[in-house]
Order: sequence, then C-alpha cells, then structure tokens
Amino acid sequence: MEIKEQIINAAIDLIKETNGSIDKITIRQIAKRAGVGVGLINYHFQSKKNLIDLCVQQIISGVIAQSKPNMEKLSPMEKLKCSIKVSIDFLMDNPEISKISILDDFIQGQANDNTFQTLERYYFYANNLRLKEDVFFKAVFLIHGLQGIFLRSKLYKDKFDFSDKMQRDSLIDNLVEKIFGVENE
Repeated sequence: MEIKEQIINAAIDLIKETNGSIDKITIRQIAKRAGVGVGLINYHFQSKKNLIDLCVQQIISGVIAQSKPNMEKLSPMEKLKCSIKVSIDFLMDNPEISKISILDDFIQGQANDNTFQTLERYYFYANNLRLKEDVFFKAVFLIHGLQGIFLRSKLYKDKFDFSDKMQRDSLIDNLVEKIFGVENE
C-alpha cells in the first residue's frame, strides 16, 4: 500500500472512531496509526485540515455511492423525496463529518464534490417528474436550502426540530411538493 493511502486510511479510521470529532484527532495519532513519521503527513498533505478534508470527502463519497435505497415501486415524486431523506438522514447521523463536508464544498467547490454528487442524484430523480420549468435550478435551490437548514438547525429549534425525523421528513415532503409541484398521480 502506498504511504499516502496508508495515511488517508489511518485518518479515516480515526475520524470514524471519534464520530467525526476532528478536534480529538492529532497528526501524531494519524502518523502512529499509519506507521509513518509526522513529517510525511506534512509533506503529502501540508496540514491536518487538508488531510481531514480529503478524508471526509472520501467517507461521504462512499456513503453517497452506497446509499441508493430500493425505490422500484415508488412514483417519481416519492423517489425524489426518498433520495433526499436518505441523504439528510446521513447528515443528521454524522453531523460533524457532514458540517466539514458542506462547508468545504461551499468554500472550495469542486465539480465532483459531495454536494455536486448529491445534486446530481436529486436532479436525476427530479428530471423524471417531466416538468417544463428548469429542474436543475430547483434541485440546486433544494439542496442548498436543506444544507442551510442543517447547518443552522440549532437556531430554528424553537420553531422546528430538524433532529426529529418525523418533522424533518414532513419538511422535506412539503419543500419538494412546493418546489416541484404537488404529485398528480
């Protein structure tokens, strides 16, 4: 295994073990786990932040690739809602990792980052609704709106509890219906 890959795997293991509490992870711990010197981590990644950002992107990319629920019998609208609920449930189950990923995507925005991969999935399902309006911009509005609600959920707690799955699912259903139109099936 290549040294760079050893370092990434060690960092990913530590991120998972600490449930995304990045502050609890040190470069020395990563180096020890990878069986390398601290200098090699700095050489390959320049900083702990760069390494952690890369690892978080890999973790979430893997989850995105694997989190395709069985939706064969659902209508196009229900497929869109289900896809969104799966991704938002992941955010809520992994808040620290998710915050890092979303903020990194906002700041550094790459063509294939986690937000873009998720957007492609939303767009795929929304496009199957066969709407005449611009579906892509509606999907962009939806994903960034939900990310904003997630990041600021503590501020909305007195009006809406985003950590409550029933409230969250209801919000997603309402948003999708308002943005893409109420299901006509």
